[in-house]
Order: sequence, then C-alpha cells, then structure tokens
Amino acid sequence: MSKSVIETPPKGGFSFDLCKRNEMLSKKGVNPPSFRKTGTTIVGLIFQDGVILGADTRATEGPIVCDKNCEKIHYMAPNIYCCGAGTAADTEAVTDMVSSQLQLHRYHTGRESRVVTALTLLKRHLFK
Repeated sequence: MSKSVIETPPKGGFSFDLCKRNEMLSKKGVNPPSFRKTGTTIVGLIFQDGVILGADTRATEGPIVCDKNCEKIHYMAPNIYCCGAGTAADTEAVTDMVSSQLQLHRYHTGRESRVVTALTLLKRHLFK
C-alpha cells in the first residue's frame, strides 16, 4: 500500500525564520544594514475587483518640507494612474506626456487604454 503525501500550503504573513540567525550575527558584532529614509510613502493594494493606490502628499528637500500638498498619484488614462517618488516636477512632466499620448491613442483606436501601452510609452521615454 502506498502512502500519499499531502503537502501543506505555505502560511501567509510574516516569516520569523531568520530571527535566530540575525540574533547570532548581532552577538558576533555584525550590524544589520540600516534602512534608508527616502521621505515618500506609496502603497498599492490589489483586491478582487481592482487596485487601491495611496501616497503621502509631502515634498521635501532634505530635512525641509517645501510642499505640504504635492500630488504623487498622477492621472494617465481613465483606467490608469501612476505613483511617483523622487523629483516631483520630472514625474509630473513624464506622466503628463504619457497621458496625452494615451489620449491620442484612445482617439485613434476608439478603445480604452491598456496598461501595457502606458508601460511601453514610459519605457521608451525613460530608456532613450
């Protein structure tokens, strides 16, 4: 008689497997790398019927807050938005350019813009 092996699916959530290793390394004097603060928070959540995007609105130059209401979620098409971190003016200019190209594409085809089209336009512009 043969045994059937049932594999249990991996559990979701955070894994604490490396905690003992990290503790041992710490005792040996190895310091873990510190995080790098970039100043921007952008989050994307996928659910059954769509996507939720969220971002903070603060723009900084080093330790100085230069704009408390900086848009970091940019419109590209009725069904496509882009989140940007870094130089706000560059992000705004690039998304405006791609948005106008997507609108011309919608006028030409009569169809809703596809995400792959926006991605292709962004890649072509950014990797010139």
